[in-house]
Amino acid sequence: MTPDGRSGRRGPENNGLTPERRFPRCRGLENYGLTCCVNALLQSFIATSELKDLLDRWDSSSVREDALDNVPVHLKGVLGAIRDPSCRAPHKDFLRCLDRQHIRLNVQHDADEVFLAVLNFIQQQMDDKVLALEIQSLYRLSVELHHQCVECSSNQFLPSSSYLLSLPLHIRNQNNTLKDCLASFFELQKLSGIDNCFCDQCKTRTPFTHGHRILSLPTILCVQLQRFRYSDSGWMYKLDCSVEFQESLDFQDICSRDVFSKDFQKNEGTKYSLFAVIVHSGTAMFGHYTAFVRATGGSDWFYANDSHVEPVSWETVRETYGGRSRTAYMLLYRREPTQTQGGGEGEEQEGERQEGERREGEVQEGERQEGGRRKRKKRGGEKQEGEKQEGEKQEGAVHEGGRREGKKQGVGGNKKGRNRKGRN
Repeated sequence: MTPDGRSGRRGPENNGLTPERRFPRCRGLENYGLTCCVNALLQSFIATSELKDLLDRWDSSSVREDALDNVPVHLKGVLGAIRDPSCRAPHKDFLRCLDRQHIRLNVQHDADEVFLAVLNFIQQQMDDKVLALEIQSLYRLSVELHHQCVECSSNQFLPSSSYLLSLPLHIRNQNNTLKDCLASFFELQKLSGIDNCFCDQCKTRTPFTHGHRILSLPTILCVQLQRFRYSDSGWMYKLDCSVEFQESLDFQDICSRDVFSKDFQKNEGTKYSLFAVIVHSGTAMFGHYTAFVRATGGSDWFYANDSHVEPVSWETVRETYGGRSRTAYMLLYRREPTQTQGGGEGEEQEGERQEGERREGEVQEGERQEGGRRKRKKRGGEKQEGEKQEGEKQEGAVHEGGRREGKKQGVGGNKKGRNRKGRN
């Protein structure tokens, strides 16, 4: 027995294995001084296979100067070394790199701020700008800010994009849902009174309706639940209200058709599956970050609390809805392929097939017409040749008849001569 009363024998669930060997799909990360925020975010990056695939395409060896301060270089290193059990601290260089970029060790940080900072470093420090844009496009949500004057109905459309959908909370004191928060975010709002806007047509400040319309949805949808607010006296406090969320999400079921811009691609998928939850425990002034993650293509959930990793059920993930200090702070959803997308691809393939058949038919018809033309030309040539030969034949017959007639006359006149010659 151990001093705390537990059995000293290793159970079958441990068997002396390290967490990364027992749970190869998820590995714990050591805390090196208030790095729980970065550790939790790294767990979500590790679960985003699309991010690793894009970074693997990048030839980071081209970055020679300032490589120690290059955040995407070290992020690529973490994602590549995380599956290697011999690498005891795959994220240590990444943490030191962030520290040199003023995301300091031993200082508390907000997960949403670090998330956006990492994306900005990718855009700024990657020399392959095309790949950098592809990485940002994974998370880019494009919307259209719609403003309409109530008096003259003139419209203003301002395109905008974000990598983090930040949702206000506390729609109701209890039993809020993610669907309610999303519907409220995209709902048209009326601006009046002190919120009146200046209208170019009316040349004065008038009431306006204001709202967001979706231009395009990202591959990875990152939702931040705004749990931190400032009081009237300037103190920050945390909202522990319950916000229910599900493993699946469909924008078509949440938002009305008016929410989608006319430029929204109809064959673009609107269904998402949850694969990571960043959790905050504690108060607004001091807390701790952990993460629930699910590997790509898998159904099992894992809980990562710094270096500690354990498998959990969906019921355990649901305990982060709220109502207590441990609450979900960021939700990451992955877009699913849909039948609409598959149908669109099938229609495209069918269109290509029909286009190919049409072109092939045109070629065959052209060859057939060309063959007929050549045959007609050949027959016409043969006919002309035959007529020519027939004319030559007739002309030859006329010449032959005249020649014979002349010969006949000549023979009769020269008959004696021929006889004499014959006798000689």
